[in-house]
Amino acid sequence: VVVLKPPGWEVHNQCTEQQLRWWTQAEVARQSPIAVDSSRHYGFVHRLDVPSSGVILLACSYVAYLSLQLQLRTGQFRRDYTILSHGWLAPSRVELKANMHWRTMEDTPTTAGGQGKPSPTHIK
Repeated sequence: VVVLKPPGWEVHNQCTEQQLRWWTQAEVARQSPIAVDSSRHYGFVHRLDVPSSGVILLACSYVAYLSLQLQLRTGQFRRDYTILSHGWLAPSRVELKANMHWRTMEDTPTTAGGQGKPSPTHIK
């Protein structure tokens, strides 16, 4: 199943009040036991950062979850993102590298710099 995650919602780590897993559990838990299995990330194949929005893959069975994880880890499918930025980027630039740090306060922007997790981005 493809689920649209709104900005400000978290997939399943309980760091914010709005949890996508609570919504998916209410919708599919009776038909899909994986939706309540924390060891399999509640069926979510991947995650998005809290401030962002986008589509999330949700497996509705253990077989689908393991198959999608295998495809993700072996590069059989990819994720493409669209961004909006200010200024021009040199055509020779093929990758951006920055550590991204998200502050938990609602009105504080995500920052790039010395803190945070490495977040390489390949540019087409």
